[in-house]
Amino acid sequence: MANLAVWQAALDDLENRLDAAARSMADSTSDGGAAVGEWSVPTGLGAIPEELAARVQDLLHNQHKLIGELENARNVTLKHLAAIRSVPPERDARASVYLDVNG
Repeated sequence: MANLAVWQAALDDLENRLDAAARSMADSTSDGGAAVGEWSVPTGLGAIPEELAARVQDLLHNQHKLIGELENARNVTLKHLAAIRSVPPERDARASVYLDVNG
């Protein structure tokens, strides 16, 4: 039974951290969100108790989903940075400037 309680506490912590990361990402007015703190691997867990297998699978699925969302956000940000960097810093005021927002 002690193993179950230790696993439940570890999963609670991971789920809370995942929720905090998702909220931080969803908050477009955020300055990056509050730091959750450094995570360290819990000790003494042993094997995952069978009754927690579905919860562990859900957590893993949600982690992969958030990772995908973070990768998409990163790619969009990189495209925006590339577009910004493509604009010359100085130009002749008499010359026309066009910015391709589609490509």
